Amino acid sequence: MPELRPTMTPSRRAFGMLAIGGLAAALIPPAPAAAQVALDVPWGGPLAPDLPLAKAYDTAARALAEVDDNPVIRWQYRVWCQTGYRSPREAGTGQPVDRPVDPAKDLVSPTGFLYSEYSKPMPAGGVQFMDNAWYFGTDHTGLVIVRTPDGLIMLDALTTPQDMQSQFLDQAAAAGLDPRDIRYVFLGHRHGDHIGGANLLRDNHARRAKFVMGRPDADAVAKDLAELRAHRHEYTEEEYRARLARLPSRIDITVEATPGHTVGMRRIRIGRRTEAVAILAPGHTEGQMHVIVPVVHQGETHKLLVWSGNDNADVAAQYAVSADYVQGLAGLEGADTFINTHAYQGGIFSHLRALKANPAAPNPMIMGRSGVQRHVEIFGHAHRALAQRLIDGTWKRM
Repeated sequence: MPELRPTMTPSRRAFGMLAIGGLAAALIPPAPAAAQVALDVPWGGPLAPDLPLAKAYDTAARALAEVDDNPVIRWQYRVWCQTGYRSPREAGTGQPVDRPVDPAKDLVSPTGFLYSEYSKPMPAGGVQFMDNAWYFGTDHTGLVIVRTPDGLIMLDALTTPQDMQSQFLDQAAAAGLDPRDIRYVFLGHRHGDHIGGANLLRDNHARRAKFVMGRPDADAVAKDLAELRAHRHEYTEEEYRARLARLPSRIDITVEATPGHTVGMRRIRIGRRTEAVAILAPGHTEGQMHVIVPVVHQGETHKLLVWSGNDNADVAAQYAVSADYVQGLAGLEGADTFINTHAYQGGIFSHLRALKANPAAPNPMIMGRSGVQRHVEIFGHAHRALAQRLIDGTWKRM
């Protein structure tokens, strides 16, 4: 069978080249056009032992995961490299469907089945996981708020207007936050569980906020809006208004790909004293975007990498390209802290709950610069391995 061409892990010195020139896109050939539009479904996990190239990528990822005992980093290796990611409704490779060991700590079972039904709302008032950063939502999906000297930044916008109201707006005051102070909203990707509350926020609270999205996803949302309006007669008025409410009515700023590449970045000035770095990194969607923002913890300045979503086996090769690019920019910007707005990924939700109960509890999201580098690099190696496993037929595509 054909092999995916091996790629070289960039050295620290090469990170600048990756970030500035978008050269990471050359490391792995782009996925075939047909794969780019594949549905976002879990993959089925191992059918047979790895062949040599996939095993080499897995071995590299495991070595990075075992540098320390950070549970978020180790989760990254366990799920994306060892077990895959499956719905209990589709066992995938035929192995018995197992249950989570402790749903209070991890919603993913030992063999990779995700049990989102165990997800609960975050504690009232959200969780302040840095001096100036909070997570609101549920154990499964949430948003991040960062307070800067130039106003509030929101990253992702929950699933529905009702979620935005109950999971953030009704709780913001308890955290000392005023939604009217939101200046920028970064919508990490176009899926409904990350954009559904955007219009309620814009129309009724954060009227001055600018909304940011990756260009391909912004175009897709605009197309969805046009199609919904064109087919309005197919819905009841209530259905139409509900669907309309969950599609962002306007995107103010887009992040474009570097010409000739699939990845790109844009520096966005929040105000006179604050800058965010928005990174176009396709994978979960064509316009998936991650963001690096300045934060403070115990009086010290940090850089927080906010990751929006994961999984899409059919574009694993593109995901590896994007991971290399994000890793390069994270290195240049000095990102040393990480959070995913799907808090079940990495078991982050359990650590957030522990911090809510005891602010002095361990915070594995503060990984240090080398930890963030390893975390993203593991993800890249995992998807190089996955792409090769799918070619080899040793893992199941669902």
